[in-house]
Parts: sequence; C-alpha cells; structure tokens
Amino acid sequence: RRRACRDPEAFEEDIAAVVAAARAKERGQFTLERLRVGHVLHKVLTAVRTHGVLIESNFTTLVSSIGILEGLGRQLDPRLDLFEVALPMLSLADVRDAMA
Repeated sequence: RRRACRDPEAFEEDIAAVVAAARAKERGQFTLERLRVGHVLHKVLTAVRTHGVLIESNFTTLVSSIGILEGLGRQLDPRLDLFEVALPMLSLADVRDAMA
C-alpha cells in the first residue's frame, strides 16, 4: 500500500535543514574529510521515514553505494574536494544537454 507524505511542508523544512547543515561555507570545504556523506544521507532517510515519503528502491541502493564509495574515497584521499572534481563534469553535461 502506497503512503503519501503526511506533511509535505514539514518534510521540506527537514530536508532544507539537512542541506543547510551539510553546505560548504566556502570553497575547498566540501571534502571527504569534512563532510560525512553517509551521515547526511542517513538524515535524509530518517526524514523520509518520519514523514512517510515513498521512495524508489533504487534510491536505497544508491545510498548504500555512496556509503561504500565514501569510505573508499576517505581512505584514498580525505582532502579531495568533491565539487572541484564534479563541477567540470557537470558543466560539460549541461553543455551536452543544451546541444542535444
């Protein structure tokens, strides 16, 4: 039986609080050393459960995979800035989408 979110506004507030707490204050602070991605995703899943939000099973698999990758990344280079690596790739994807 599918359940709808009981209080969408409260859910949005909870997710906004998670994002605000995880947000990097300045460039170079979005590192594996500083940010605990698994902890952030745990807070998201807690909000999902608390508010009865239905999620795809693929999302749960994604969360597990990210937790594994986070641990591996932290062992290899905890000072790696995730945005420094991701932004050029995301920008390139935006350009490709605009041209399609």
